[in-house]
Amino acid sequence: MTSRISVFSLCFLWFVTLCAHAEESFVTKEPFRQPAKMPSAIVTLLAQEPSVANSASCGESKPAALLETQVLRLSKTAKAYLVKPAHACLCRDAACPVWLFQMRGAAAKLIWHTPAAIKVAVLDKKFDGYQKLGETDGDAAAGSETHWSWDNTRYKQTYKNTWTMDADNKCRLGEETIHLVDGNIVNHTIKCPQD
Repeated sequence: MTSRISVFSLCFLWFVTLCAHAEESFVTKEPFRQPAKMPSAIVTLLAQEPSVANSASCGESKPAALLETQVLRLSKTAKAYLVKPAHACLCRDAACPVWLFQMRGAAAKLIWHTPAAIKVAVLDKKFDGYQKLGETDGDAAAGSETHWSWDNTRYKQTYKNTWTMDADNKCRLGEETIHLVDGNIVNHTIKCPQD
């Protein structure tokens, strides 16, 4: 009986872990649920970033105190450090810069960056074995949604929807841009439905 319970428990834990990794999302102004220790190579690189280096509004804080990181699983074998501000002083309005690094021994490699996002998600879709990334920015009046796919060395933008709210018709106006694998770009204008 004990072995059945332990097998059931292991299967249940595996299922819960699988579901938890299906899609993770992070609001950039909220603390990470599972913060990790940031490698010193990442701290060194980010100390040179203008948004971090010129953070007079943050006082005399050192970069390691201004930022926080969480480890993400991007594929079966690849992990990365998602880094965002730990304090709103590095953000503008509701959006914050976000970086994603992979470690190669003691060296850090930047594989994705956005200067301003409200929410970042590790999507449940994959490309070349790596999870896709999603990013949203904006407010009720205007915003954008962007998707990023792995290209064997870094994340590359594959989709973007930029929109503004048409208050009279209560719908979103905007433009979708799709980057195809062969390098072509497709644009669609999004219009309000006509009565």
